[in-house]
Amino acid sequence: MITIFNRKELIITYDMAIQLKVRDILASNNIDYIIKVLNVHLNLRIYEYKIYVYKKDYEQANYLIRDVFR
Repeated sequence: MITIFNRKELIITYDMAIQLKVRDILASNNIDYIIKVLNVHLNLRIYEYKIYVYKKDYEQANYLIRDVFR
């Protein structure tokens, strides 16, 4: 189970398409993750997506998602 003590923040984004791509990449490579979604502005439906992975998986996950932001 990913907890506050064994996780590392992989990305923060406001773009739903990016967070979906990252989640697909992580899932297809068997990397566990959790996502926290925060409604930043209620009237405008602006959401902040934070994706966390295990600390031990951070380097691999970061390497795998490098092309998402190009």
